[in-house]
Amino acid sequence: MLVIVNEDVITQSEFDYRMATVMDELSNSGQTPPPGLAKQLLDTMVSDRLQVQEAERRGITVSDEEVQATLQRFAAQQDVTVDQMRRQVQDTGQPFDMFVESVRDSMVISRFTDYYARSRVIVPEYEIDGFIAANNLDQDTSEYEIARILIKTGDGAAELAQQVRSEIGTGMNFEQAVSAYSQATDAEDGGVIGWRNAAQLPEVYVSALQDMQVGDVSPVLTTANGYHILKLLDLKGDRTEIIQSKVRHILISAESRVAKSQAAKKLRELRKRIVEGEDFSALARIYSDDSVSAANGGSLDWVSPGEMVPPFEEAFQKLSLGEISFPVETQFGMHIIIVDDRRKKNITEQMIRGRADQILRRQRADREYKQWVNELQEGAYVEFVTEPESLGNT
Repeated sequence: MLVIVNEDVITQSEFDYRMATVMDELSNSGQTPPPGLAKQLLDTMVSDRLQVQEAERRGITVSDEEVQATLQRFAAQQDVTVDQMRRQVQDTGQPFDMFVESVRDSMVISRFTDYYARSRVIVPEYEIDGFIAANNLDQDTSEYEIARILIKTGDGAAELAQQVRSEIGTGMNFEQAVSAYSQATDAEDGGVIGWRNAAQLPEVYVSALQDMQVGDVSPVLTTANGYHILKLLDLKGDRTEIIQSKVRHILISAESRVAKSQAAKKLRELRKRIVEGEDFSALARIYSDDSVSAANGGSLDWVSPGEMVPPFEEAFQKLSLGEISFPVETQFGMHIIIVDDRRKKNITEQMIRGRADQILRRQRADREYKQWVNELQEGAYVEFVTEPESLGNT
């Protein structure tokens, strides 16, 4: 026994394994061992052990299956099997089980640092904005080919613009609407203003175009010089999109197997009533135990991938529009689900902000985490019982 770390210990054999690993790495890189290596290594082992203990205390663990998957990845990188890798480790005189446990500890510590970055580090929005601007991440590379209708500001202009948009929505050809109503100089060209990038367009145009697909027509847009209706004729450039679903559900809460069986029976009855013509929203308001969505007729509004628990998402992703699911079981109880609509959602901006947040969060976490580990060590019981046998040599 070399060190007592709270209720755990670091043994000579563990130290020997870590020292052998470090010496191999130094030898392979042509470096000589630095003075005080053994003491530095033992301090590192104490720090690692405290982090693993704290991770376990917070419920952060790594399963055997995850460790095996990592071992298989390590082996594949060396173009060997796991059994061959085991023999290679054993040929160096080191126990393979210690190698496996070192892999597990590394995974736990990595997961723990991620937890710290997510839960304890806050990055202000202004820092994200500054990082995006400084690194030119906000440059929209998209190019848009657009046609437009302009109704200039004046008496009755707002009402006329809404009327025109309504006529287009009920079947009027956009080009006909341009010819009949547009007061822009490009009306004679069908309202086509050609290809433009974001920097060449008014902000109100860019905001509208973000989620439009080729062929879509915008709602009425208001600027200082009038009312605009856009049609997206074509699009160039990278765009990250997801498919969102507009979902409604009826939930009957249940925990026990018997309760879930009864809930499923009730939901099958409700499904039958809906199929026969009763209104889903009206029944959701009466029967759903999800009080928030029930007040809105069971509506969960637009749902993005990953927002719902897996059984619920798997069920609604399989539904056609207007189709009602059979009872679906989740941790909250039993549901029936209907999908009213689907759309593509441009999340390029969210992706950029997410990446910036992740980078800044990691940078700040790297600075603060080391100090936090020092504080963790100050509050722990650590007793150096004896010096490792190799201490005098390194």
